[in-house]
Amino acid sequence: MSDNNVKLQSGEGGEIDLRKYLDIIFRQRWIIFTVTVMAVVITLLVSFTMKPVYMARGTVMIEKEPNILSFEEIFQVETFRDDYFQTQYKLLQSRSLAERTIEKLKLWGTEEFSGRKPATVEQWKDPVFRRKLVDRFLGQLEVKPIRMTRLVEVDFKAHDPKLSADCVNALVDCFVDMNIETKYEATEQATEFLSQQIESLKKEINQKEQELQNYGQEKDIIILSDKETTMLDKLSEVNKALTEAQIDRVRKEAYYNEIKNANPDYIPEAMSNPLIQRLREDYLKLSREYAKMEEQFQPDYPEMQRLKAELDSARGLLKNETEGLVKAAYSEYQAALKKENSLKELFERQKDEAFRLNSSAILYNGLKIEIENKKSLLESLLKRQSETGVSARLKGLRTSNIRVIDRADLPINPSSPKKFRNLLLALFLGLFGGVGLAFIMDYLDNSIKSVEEVSRYAGLPTLGVVPVFSHDSRGYGYYYTHKQKGSDEEKKKEESDKPQNIELIVHFAPESAFAENYRSLRTALLLSSPQSNLKTVMVTSPLPEEGKSATISNLAVSLAQTGKKVLLIDADLRRPKLYKIFKIKNHDGLTSYLALDLPLEKLIKPTIVPSLYLINSGPIPPNPAELLGSDKMSKLLASLKDQFDFVLIDTPPVLAVTDAQVLGKLVDGLVLIVQAEKTPREALVQTRELIDLLKLRTFGVVINALNLDSHSYYYRHYYRHYYKEYRV
Repeated sequence: MSDNNVKLQSGEGGEIDLRKYLDIIFRQRWIIFTVTVMAVVITLLVSFTMKPVYMARGTVMIEKEPNILSFEEIFQVETFRDDYFQTQYKLLQSRSLAERTIEKLKLWGTEEFSGRKPATVEQWKDPVFRRKLVDRFLGQLEVKPIRMTRLVEVDFKAHDPKLSADCVNALVDCFVDMNIETKYEATEQATEFLSQQIESLKKEINQKEQELQNYGQEKDIIILSDKETTMLDKLSEVNKALTEAQIDRVRKEAYYNEIKNANPDYIPEAMSNPLIQRLREDYLKLSREYAKMEEQFQPDYPEMQRLKAELDSARGLLKNETEGLVKAAYSEYQAALKKENSLKELFERQKDEAFRLNSSAILYNGLKIEIENKKSLLESLLKRQSETGVSARLKGLRTSNIRVIDRADLPINPSSPKKFRNLLLALFLGLFGGVGLAFIMDYLDNSIKSVEEVSRYAGLPTLGVVPVFSHDSRGYGYYYTHKQKGSDEEKKKEESDKPQNIELIVHFAPESAFAENYRSLRTALLLSSPQSNLKTVMVTSPLPEEGKSATISNLAVSLAQTGKKVLLIDADLRRPKLYKIFKIKNHDGLTSYLALDLPLEKLIKPTIVPSLYLINSGPIPPNPAELLGSDKMSKLLASLKDQFDFVLIDTPPVLAVTDAQVLGKLVDGLVLIVQAEKTPREALVQTRELIDLLKLRTFGVVINALNLDSHSYYYRHYYRHYYKEYRV
C-alpha cells in the first residue's frame, strides 16, 4: 500500500482517506497531548489525595419455606412465589434493618458516620439525624444476588477496614434475627388464632347437636319412610324438568326477539332455508335484469312493466316466507312458555305435597348435615394447631431459612481508589477526548491547511509551498545547507549573520532551504507556460497579510539570479511594502508616473540584487483603481515588456478591493498567494469564482507559511532527512 493512496472503501461506495485523519491527529498533536496530560494529572491528583475506601463482603444463603397458615387440604394456594427472593433482597436494604444495625454497633459515635465530633444517644433519637445516618449507611451498602443460585453477596464500604467488616457481619446477624422474629411472631399469632377458632367451632357444634336432639324429640323424627323418599325423588325430577323448560323458553324467546325486527338477510334460518335462498336468487336476478334494461328503456316500456311486476311478486314471496319464519319462532316461544308454566304449577303442587307429608324430617336432615360439616372443619383446625405448636416450640433452637455462608473478613487492600485502573482509564479517556477535541477544532477551523485543500476548493495547481519562517526553524536545517566549518567563533559569527526575516532570503541566504523553495516556485512558474506568454505576472492574495510581498520579492530575486532582467512593480497603492523590503525611499513612484507625468527613466530604480529593478508605489493616491485601470498603465506595461524579461506586479488582495481585478486584465496571468492555517476556505472559493467571472488567467497557487511540524507531508521528511547530512 503506497503512501499516496492509503484509502479504504466505505460501505456507501465513498472513500475514507486515512492519511487525512492521521494528518489531523498529527497537526493537533499538542492539543491531544495537553488533554491527555491534564486528564492523567487530574486523575493522579484525585487518586493520591482521595482517602482510601475498604470494602468488606459477606455471603448469605436464602431458602424458601412454606407459609404456616396455608390450608392445602381446603384451598389450593401457591406457597412458593417468584417474588419471595426479591422481597428478601429489599429487606436486606430496608431502613428498619439499617437502624437495627446502627443501634447494635452504635455507629452514631464513630467518626465515619458522625464526623470528627461523635454524636450522642440523644442526637440519634432526633428523626432528622436518624434519617441522615440511615441514608449514609444505605449509601455505603450494596446487595448483589448471584445468578442461578440462592446466594447473596452483601458489600459495605467504609474508610475504616474494621468498621466495614463489622457492619457486614452485624447486618447479616440482624437480618437473621429479624427473619426468626418475624417468622415465629407469625407462628404465635397463628396458634392463637387457631385456638380461638377451635373453641368457637366446638361451641357451635355442641349447640347444633343440642338443637338437633331437641328438634328430633319435639317432632318425634326417627328416619324417613320409603314414601317420603319417593316424594323427594319425584320433586327433584320435576325441578329438573322445570329448569330445562325455563332454559328452552329463554332460548326461544331470545331468538324471537332477535329476528322479529331483523333484516331478512340477517336471520340465521333464512340463510339455510332452500326456499328462501331460491326466492332471494330469483329476486336478485330480476333486479339485475331490471337495472340493465332501465339503462336503455323507459319505465312505461311493456317489457319493463312485465319485469317490474315479476320483481314485485318475487319481493312479496320473499317477504311472506321471511314473515313465516318469524311467526314460527313466535309459536315455538309460546309453546315453550306454556310448557314452563305447566311444569311450574306441577312443581309447586309436588313441593306443597312434600312439605305436607314430612317437612320436619327434611329440616332435621339438613341440620344433621350442617353438624357433620362443622366436625370436619374442626378436625382440620386441630391438625393445623398441632403443626403450629411444634413450630412455636422450635423458636428456642433459632432455626431459620437464612444461613450465613461467609462472614466478612477484615479487608487488607482498599477497594478504591484503584490508581492503576484510574490511570489507564484517564489515559484512555484523555486520548479519545483529545482526539475528539482535535477533530472538532479541525472541523471548526475553516482555513486552508494543505495542497489537497487548495486543489479541492480552488481547483488550481499548487506551484510551491513555503514553510513557516521562525527562529526555531533553524534547528531543522531550513537555513544554510552547507556544512559549517571553522572555529566556534566563526560559527557564532555565521549564526549571527543569518537573516532575521524571510524577505529577500534568496539573496541573503541563497543556499538555505527557503531559497530552494523559491527556486522551486520559479521553476514551476516557468514550466507552467511558454516564456513568450510569461512576461507580466501579477501576484495577489484573497485577503491581506498572507505573505504576498515577501513571496513576490523572493521570486523576483530567484528570477534575477538566472541572469534575466527582472522588474518589480509595487501596484499595492493602498498599503505598499516593497520599498521597505528594498530599503528605498517611496518617492517618484508609480502614482507619480500615472498622475504627474513623471519621466520613465526616473521611475525605474535599481536594487541591491543585480538585474533586479523596482518601481515603488509612490505617494498613496485617493483613486488607486482608476489609476491602475487607465490607458497610461496599459501603455506602461506594454513598454516595460520590451525592456525586461519579466515584470512582476504586487497588487492588493483581490477580495478586499478592485485594484487587482482591474489590473488582472492587463497582465499575462496571476499567481495566487494563500497562507496556511489563515486563509479561509470560503475566501479561496470566492476568489476562484471571481477569477472565473473576470476570465483572468491563473498560473497557480503558492501556499505560504506552512508549518511543517504540524503536517505529515513529504516536505517535513525532505527537510529533516535529506538536509540532515548538511547540518552542524
